[in-house]
Amino acid sequence: MKTVHYFSVFLIAFLLLTGCEEDVYAPLAKSPYPVVYCVLNKSDSAHYVRLTKSFSGPVDALVMAQNPDSLYYKNARVFAEWCGGKTELLPTNEIKRDEGILFSGYSLLYKTTIRLQGGVRIHIYLPDYNTEVFGSTSMMNPPVFTNPNPLLKKVLNFYEENYVTVLWDGIKPSCQTILRFKYLEIKDQGMDTCRLDWVHKSADFTILPGDLLDYFNHWIKDNPEVRYRKILGFDILASTGNAQMADYMTYKDWNIDYIDRPYSNLINAYGLVAARTNGALTDYQPNQKFIDSLMLSPKTEHLKFVSW
Repeated sequence: MKTVHYFSVFLIAFLLLTGCEEDVYAPLAKSPYPVVYCVLNKSDSAHYVRLTKSFSGPVDALVMAQNPDSLYYKNARVFAEWCGGKTELLPTNEIKRDEGILFSGYSLLYKTTIRLQGGVRIHIYLPDYNTEVFGSTSMMNPPVFTNPNPLLKKVLNFYEENYVTVLWDGIKPSCQTILRFKYLEIKDQGMDTCRLDWVHKSADFTILPGDLLDYFNHWIKDNPEVRYRKILGFDILASTGNAQMADYMTYKDWNIDYIDRPYSNLINAYGLVAARTNGALTDYQPNQKFIDSLMLSPKTEHLKFVSW
């Protein structure tokens, strides 16, 4: 790949790092150009904004990537604004970057522990460049489970071909539900706590006991060191993002050699300001009939599950 293309490569890398609405406007890129990533969850104890910048020029891009001054803006100020309130997010280096060709020290992030609600606008000042950046989103309420009923006995009742239904209500432009199976593996040298996730890209689905046994058979591997396994239970984990998150997930996979107009919902920056939320039902137990099937079925008897 020629050096001239490194601008687009590193712009993609930055974007993929983990109120009042503004009209989306994507001006022509200039060097450097702000790149912002911010996904807010009202249940989080802290909120973060990642602010980096694109770069290009005569210096080799791999060399520039090792220099934090090529990634971050000096003197930047980041604010969260909402109806009747405003707070400044302060710079922090508490999260280490992944190792790689980019600078691998601690990430420069902007953080606040103020509780954010309603419509929120991220407002960034770049005084050295006489530039301001704006991005807006609306905070989301956690999903509400309607089945299994969280007020009733915490058992998933599998009976022969009868299914268990999982349903939850909430905003669902971009969502997934995870059925997490937790179990112990007992070996001569000790005991391990294990889990197996079954991911569904929806807010409602059904679980047939036979399908679940097939899933265990496929993903839980035989291990001669395991003497036996014990069921701990199930968690049901729901997560969803708003329409801005859904758009980003749809359009973020650009051509690596050329970017005509990457997805952005910010003014004067590339990137994303969006919201997400999550909910969970934890420590559900399977009924005895399913435990017996797990022990005795030809699909899973080799996995050495036992009854409590």
